[in-house]
Amino acid sequence: MPNRKRLLSSDYTMKRRNRSMNIIEKFKLLISQNFLARQIVLAVSLLLILFIVVSVSLSLFTRHGQKYRVPNFAGMTIDEARKASSKLKLRLEVIDSVFVATKAKGIILEQYPKAGNFVKSGRRIFLTTNTFSPKMVPVPYVTGFSLRQAKNKIVGAGLVISKLTYKQDIATNNILGQRYKGKNITQNGTMGEIGSGVELIVGHNPADPDPIVPGLVGLTVDQARNRLWEAGFNVGSIDQDDNVNAENFKNSKVYSQSIEKNRPAMFGRSISFKITMDEKKVSNGVNAMNREAEAYQREQEALLQDSLNLSEQNIIPE
Repeated sequence: MPNRKRLLSSDYTMKRRNRSMNIIEKFKLLISQNFLARQIVLAVSLLLILFIVVSVSLSLFTRHGQKYRVPNFAGMTIDEARKASSKLKLRLEVIDSVFVATKAKGIILEQYPKAGNFVKSGRRIFLTTNTFSPKMVPVPYVTGFSLRQAKNKIVGAGLVISKLTYKQDIATNNILGQRYKGKNITQNGTMGEIGSGVELIVGHNPADPDPIVPGLVGLTVDQARNRLWEAGFNVGSIDQDDNVNAENFKNSKVYSQSIEKNRPAMFGRSISFKITMDEKKVSNGVNAMNREAEAYQREQEALLQDSLNLSEQNIIPE
């Protein structure tokens, strides 16, 4: 029985082979006897060969499918970046220039695509560089304005408040004068470097109570500085976590401040704070700030209640 199955299988295989050979022979005979068929086969063959040649050529010239890791150009000059990317034949294009006083002039600050991404040879890389000279802007003349108005004008011009110097006056937080790089500004027309600081001479009536320290935790750097200036405080040191750099500095947030929220402090007092990009750290800081503020509030309410109780009993505290 097994031998018979093998014979049947072999016979079936031979029949299929003969049938395939017959089809091939018939196709050859058709081509040899039919001119139109020969032309169609020839045209199809030529198209197939042409397709293969074009595909191979494109792969050779464009390196189809071959990708390269983008280098990190941050901190390099344009010439250094071009040398670093010469083998990849990347096209470097400067699309923006900003001025960062803490960075070397002319270096690359940002790039897109970011370092580490994979791109094909010849891809354009867009760069932001640090200018060699800062942009100049008019320094607003704010003498006679309120502190809040003066702050808005100065910040709106692209400048910052370098220092609030308080001087005894009948009106608190009235601007008595201003200085730029140590020189008094007495009129409009003074030009200053964008991002630089203006000193404000501010009035203070000794009869007015001390200002209350605002809560800074959870705010961005710019928001925290604005809050301090508006309240009549100077910005102290800004301590940065390791995850804060020039690119994300403005997006970083405060997670700790040197004087707790809702505490009174002298006009012109410097208040420092710490910043991070760690959202969990910021969240923990917000919770801690609120707990401290609530504890301080309870403490003040208890002191007030004790004072009222003593007054009612006509007891003079020692």
